[in-house]
Amino acid sequence: MFGMLTSLAKAATAVVTVPVAVAADVVTLGGSLTDKHKPYTAEAVEDFVDNLKDASKPDDR
Repeated sequence: MFGMLTSLAKAATAVVTVPVAVAADVVTLGGSLTDKHKPYTAEAVEDFVDNLKDASKPDDR
């Protein structure tokens, strides 16, 4: 039960993290100025999707 709530809370933070990641990609030209393999936006969206997947799984007890 609490695992689901934790995952949903983490997914809700995407409201803040995704726009910040988009701004970081604009400033760093998609991460190319920082030698990143993935843009910040892609990482933020992947984290969001992973948290939603975790929220939809029942506890492994």
